[in-house]
Amino acid sequence: MNRVEIAANLPPVQYGFRLETSSYQERLVPYLGQTVLYYQYVMGKTVDAIRVVPDGCMDVLICCDPKRPHSLICGTILQGESIPFHAGATYFGVRLTPLQSLHLSPTPFRELIDRQLHLGDVVHGVSSLCDDIAEKASFSQRIAHFERFLLPKLLSDDQPYGWLPYCLQQIYQSKGNVSVDQLADDIGFSTRYIRKKFVETLGLSPKQYSRITRFQNTLSSMMNRTTTSGNIASEHGYYDQAHFIKDFKHFSLFTPMQIIMLMQTSPF
Repeated sequence: MNRVEIAANLPPVQYGFRLETSSYQERLVPYLGQTVLYYQYVMGKTVDAIRVVPDGCMDVLICCDPKRPHSLICGTILQGESIPFHAGATYFGVRLTPLQSLHLSPTPFRELIDRQLHLGDVVHGVSSLCDDIAEKASFSQRIAHFERFLLPKLLSDDQPYGWLPYCLQQIYQSKGNVSVDQLADDIGFSTRYIRKKFVETLGLSPKQYSRITRFQNTLSSMMNRTTTSGNIASEHGYYDQAHFIKDFKHFSLFTPMQIIMLMQTSPF
């Protein structure tokens, strides 16, 4: 079995961060053979929540407002929802995939599903590091400080090997359209055993994770305008248009057409 070299075939998308905030920026930076997504945004002065969607990832969020400093570690949600943030505040974020999080040292990925915890309660001794990051003057300086001082406290140096990373990579490469039966044939384990280990490790079944990955690929195509509304469903492996719209609304809180309209009215 080959070593897994790439964390994902595209960075996960959170349309609310892009479309419902100002000054959004992001950067992909390699780390230990994988890719970390850094991003930053400013909340509107009258906006105190952002719509967030499932992405199968783990995020660290640092509020850079000196009057309200705090840091969170957030697991993936399983259904679209609105998450509260401080109006007018600048947030610096770091997004890690489950492949990276297999070696998350503070707490197992499965324990973060649908939860947002204070980072200091999970990783001891990081409060001052988060304060230092919040005080940096630029996005680039925050990235450099996080990568040097905080990221090594979150991720171990061990590279992920074995059948679970292989399965995650197959799901990424197939854009969420590989079946558990196919994975079982590839690695020689039963579908029941694969489902059990997925849930024990990630807190998600292979089917749940595949659905999220397919949704993320679809959303990315729409956000990057690499597809048209007429052929999105067939391009991304949905049975039919009704199946596509139901899945998309479950994960995003919007229909595909509403997302397209939101993009058209956004300055992003």
